[in-house]
Amino acid sequence: MIGRLKKALVIGLVAILALGLVACGGSKTAEQQSPTGGGQEQKGESDQFKVALLLPGSINDGGWSQSAYEGLMEVKQNLGAEVAYTENVKKNDQVQIMREYARKGYDVILGHGFEFSDALKQVASEYPDVMFAGIGTNVTGPNLASLQFKYGELGYLVGIVAARSTKTNKIGIVTATKDPTGQMEYDNLEEAARKVNPNISVTYGYTGSWEDINKAKEAALAQIANGVDVIVANCDAGNLGVIQAAKEKNVMVIGWTGDYRDQAPDHVLTSAVQKVSLLIATGVKEFKEGRFEGKVYQFGLKDQVQYIGKYGNKVPKEVQDEVAKAAEDILAGKIQLKGSL
Repeated sequence: MIGRLKKALVIGLVAILALGLVACGGSKTAEQQSPTGGGQEQKGESDQFKVALLLPGSINDGGWSQSAYEGLMEVKQNLGAEVAYTENVKKNDQVQIMREYARKGYDVILGHGFEFSDALKQVASEYPDVMFAGIGTNVTGPNLASLQFKYGELGYLVGIVAARSTKTNKIGIVTATKDPTGQMEYDNLEEAARKVNPNISVTYGYTGSWEDINKAKEAALAQIANGVDVIVANCDAGNLGVIQAAKEKNVMVIGWTGDYRDQAPDHVLTSAVQKVSLLIATGVKEFKEGRFEGKVYQFGLKDQVQYIGKYGNKVPKEVQDEVAKAAEDILAGKIQLKGSL
């Protein structure tokens, strides 16, 4: 009798726990990262426009990935889209995550960065009814587009500021990896800097990480030890490490993607601001309204998706005016920028 009673109590507890799990489970919200299961959930149970975003870094990196996340939130608010994202995506996981979003009926799947190029080409060919786009990529197809900044514009303008600000004639660049889009910017930076001062030299430091603040700081300190007194920081969260080094050693920094002036007004000369959020919102609006084409979409100074940010306390008015004039000349076609993808 006691054995049967114990068995009944156990069965009852199991039932209660099962009900609790069902009640507490449910689907994840649109702003959460994607679930990891497979499944073949297709478009049809909801006609809502759905957009998914894969990010190489975190949504609070203060730069590249955060700006993309903000763009996704603009898409949600202004276009009424259901959105999802996955942050800190490793290269080996790109294809699997894209496939999962496609299976779940997402209309647009975005890969944020040149490193997503191969995965976008592969998965786009597998899901011809889904629109794919890469930010900063150069891949196209019937259902695959690329959203690009007009590379070289900001690099050229930054080169003027750096060359006018260095006292040692040594400029440093600290970034994560060597890639074609970044190199176009730096080629134009060097071109503009040497027009100002033919004696300028440029040193590169690659940290291997967009997020690692300590590695970025170490790379900056190594350049400073070799006489660099102006550093261009293009490392997302790592930019904070470069700024820390600059403050400790009393040298100058130029930020990239975000506007870093307020982080250290006496050490940040300016920033090459890229409004990734606006780039994404503009592109996805085109797609939703039926104007998707398998091509490269380019936006730049003219579209106000990128610009030189606020100037720090150490940049004279005449240098600011020189940069403004150069921007006008770029738009007028009087300055020919180097390189193309």
